[in-house]
Amino acid sequence: MRIEQISRTTRLWTEAVRSRWSLRQASGDGRWQLALHMTSWLRLCIRQTQWLRSLHAREAMWRAAQADPRLYERWHRPYISTHFNPAARRRIVNAHYDFVMRRFPAWLAERLVLGGGARLTTLRLEDAADVHLHLRKPSRADAGELSLLLLSDDKDVLASCILTFDRRDSVTIGALRGAGPHAPFEATREFIRGSHGLHPKDLLMSLVRELAALHGLKRIRAVTAAACVGQSGADADGADVEAAASGDAFWEAQGGVSAGAGCHALPLSLIPAPCAEGPRSRREKQQRSEAFRREAGDAFAAAFRRSTGALPAAAETAESREGAATPAQRFRGGEKHPAASAGLLVAGP
Repeated sequence: MRIEQISRTTRLWTEAVRSRWSLRQASGDGRWQLALHMTSWLRLCIRQTQWLRSLHAREAMWRAAQADPRLYERWHRPYISTHFNPAARRRIVNAHYDFVMRRFPAWLAERLVLGGGARLTTLRLEDAADVHLHLRKPSRADAGELSLLLLSDDKDVLASCILTFDRRDSVTIGALRGAGPHAPFEATREFIRGSHGLHPKDLLMSLVRELAALHGLKRIRAVTAAACVGQSGADADGADVEAAASGDAFWEAQGGVSAGAGCHALPLSLIPAPCAEGPRSRREKQQRSEAFRREAGDAFAAAFRRSTGALPAAAETAESREGAATPAQRFRGGEKHPAASAGLLVAGP
């Protein structure tokens, strides 16, 4: 029995090391870097063996590790928050892939497990080019396992949100970033203008809340700037991490409060605040912005209800297109018209 157990462990290590070696180019590691990683494996031999067994016990996890070789040692180094210890890192990785396989549509889960991604929906802007929402594995997963991207028609990154389902009822945002360094400023300005004043990061935050509501999550957390892993430089998704002060200010504006472990706890929903007094044109702009936000959320949620990866005809999210529905038509069926609830968003309970 003992010999058989040793034999299984040896085969497990051999297969993992062979896979890690063959995928070293995909991970961006040279031979010396890989040698250092292997040294870390040996130094943590007992716990690494337990981790390999955990990965091998579920086919989806093992395939995910083969597609993303860094998953073999994800728990060795700081991950998502610098406050998370090795045991928490292992638990979070397991919880995330378990969530994706159980709760996401099969076509989407399969793509994400294999290291790919998908375009979820296309949003139409007023007098501006379309933008697209993509979900995929980040090029580096130090800040989390999933990257929600808002891309221009030219594939410029307007905003990105890296998130991980750390429990069956919880999601943690490892980073929320603005436009990538190669994205022209005009692309962001065009989006804001076409969405009637909605900023890209605000839209992605709304979509995270939409995702939480769709799956019945009870907790949304965001990592503080000080605890963010890899908070300097740019990642291959093309976005610089926000400076510490501005990053925490954004979470506070979203209703975030300190929750320990280097995280802010965010409210699950935002409620409309009364519209400030001002010119009628300003109030109307806020109304249209909130209408765009809601319609974008509906289109985003619909992508998680599709049984296949085929995109339906892109839904209109702007009022200016020729033949677009009137406000009365679009808000028929009990939905509140924006004129009745327009305004800036503030944190809700």
